Amino acid sequence: TAAATAAGCPATRKPYHTLLTGQGTIYNGWQSRIMYYHWKKVSKRDGPCTEMTGFTRLCASKDGEPDGLEKYIPSVFVKQLSTEVLAKYGHFGVLNRPHSVVEGLKLPALLDRITEEYVMIAETDHVFMKPLPNLASPTEAAAHSFGYMHASPRHNSVVKLCWPEGDHTSLQPIGPSPVIIYLPNLKKVALTLTLTLTLTLTLTLTL
Repeated sequence: TAAATAAGCPATRKPYHTLLTGQGTIYNGWQSRIMYYHWKKVSKRDGPCTEMTGFTRLCASKDGEPDGLEKYIPSVFVKQLSTEVLAKYGHFGVLNRPHSVVEGLKLPALLDRITEEYVMIAETDHVFMKPLPNLASPTEAAAHSFGYMHASPRHNSVVKLCWPEGDHTSLQPIGPSPVIIYLPNLKKVALTLTLTLTLTLTLTLTL
C-alpha cells in the first residue's frame, strides 16, 4: 500500500488477509465482534508496516443469508451445511468452518476482497493479543500444533489427494485453524476437496 511504501517497510513484508470462520448464531456473533475489535486494535498498534492488512468474517448461515452483523464487520456469507449432512458426522457443526472456506473461495464477493498473497484462517474462539507476523512461505504454511490431532492410516487416501508422495505418518498435528497459508495453495486444497466431495456424491448416487 501507499502507506507501507511511504513508511519504508521491508521488502520481506508479507501481508495477509484474516478470514474469521463462524456461523450466524448469536454466540458466534458476539465472539466475532470481540475478535474484530482486537484485530483492529492490534493491527493499528503494529503500525503501517503491519502484515495484518485485511479482515473478512466468513459466515455460514441458513441459505447463506446475511444476519445483520455485516453492518459492523466486513462479512461474506455462504450456505451452511444441512442438518442431514451434519447428522452423518455426529451433528458436528464445526464442519461448517472448512466448508465455508471451500465455498467462499468460489465467490467473487470474497475473492475480490482478498488482495493479499496470504490468508490466515481463524475461528471465533481466537483473539489477537499482539501482532502476529506472517511465518508462512509459498512452500510452507504456518499453523498451531494440537497434540491430540493425529492422523491414522484411514486418512491416507485423503492425504494423497493433495500430497501424492505423503501419508498419515508425515502429517503434523494441526487443525484447519489457525493457519497462515499462501493463497494459491489454499485454492489448490479447496479445489481438491471440492472434487473429492463431488466424486463421493456421484459414487454414492450410482451405487
